[in-house]
Amino acid sequence: MHTDYLLPGDGVFPEGITEDPDGVTFYVSSYAQGTIFRGRLDKPETEVWLTAGADGRTKAAGMVVESAGRLLVCGGDTGRLFGYDTATGALVARHTVPGRSLLNDVCIAGGYAYVTDSVRPVLWRVPLGDTIGAPEEWLTVPDPGEFPYLNGIVALDAGRTLLVAAQGTGTLWRVDVAAAAAEQLDLDGVPVNGDGLVVVDDLVYVCDNIDRPDGGADYVLTALRPAPDRRSAELAGRWPQQHRDTPTTVAHLADRLLLVHSQFAGQHDGTAAAPFVVRSIPVPPVG
Repeated sequence: MHTDYLLPGDGVFPEGITEDPDGVTFYVSSYAQGTIFRGRLDKPETEVWLTAGADGRTKAAGMVVESAGRLLVCGGDTGRLFGYDTATGALVARHTVPGRSLLNDVCIAGGYAYVTDSVRPVLWRVPLGDTIGAPEEWLTVPDPGEFPYLNGIVALDAGRTLLVAAQGTGTLWRVDVAAAAAEQLDLDGVPVNGDGLVVVDDLVYVCDNIDRPDGGADYVLTALRPAPDRRSAELAGRWPQQHRDTPTTVAHLADRLLLVHSQFAGQHDGTAAAPFVVRSIPVPPVG
């Protein structure tokens, strides 16, 4: 087990991460370049698994590995969704959604993948079977606010419920999959500007940012405990993160959290620099 996992190259600006079902392997995406890196918990450096720009993958954001061993990759503002065979690296699907969009994150629930759109308050649904079907515009978040920026998404209750972060409004949404209906999660007045999410036991860990009066943001790792009915959640903990690191998302492997240090804030203020890393930390305990 290592503390930092190195992403080779300059200008990587990683964004997404996902675990492989083998419990050892993980994949990391570069939003700036579209590269997909593959790492293992027992090796300090990841490898370039899918090269930047291949298959028209010029940007890469959220990812997930589904049960058939296919890696789904969101293509950000290219509007593309890619599927790859994790055994061979072969491209098995490529779809482009119509209109302006930013495909940001993805989770699996039942026989579908659900993809967030950070331009429109829309969830896209992708049928999964022998092939990866074309995304359909499945659900629109009602009254989403001026800048909803749908981002992280996770499945709960064996895929019956989705939690979706609306980063631009400080809210999360509960989605009843069977009813195809969304309602805002009651956070008791606590704003949560969620980016990536991960479920660990009865908690949801969130890469979060807290708005400051000067217009900037402080980056934190937030733990939420959803109520049994998933209509509310309580704040269970918050841990400050370095501003320059700008963690965007998080995975859970071997009782550790893997935080993607995007350096997006450093990209804007000119302080970003290689090496780019994924930081491994123990799962923070909560009371």
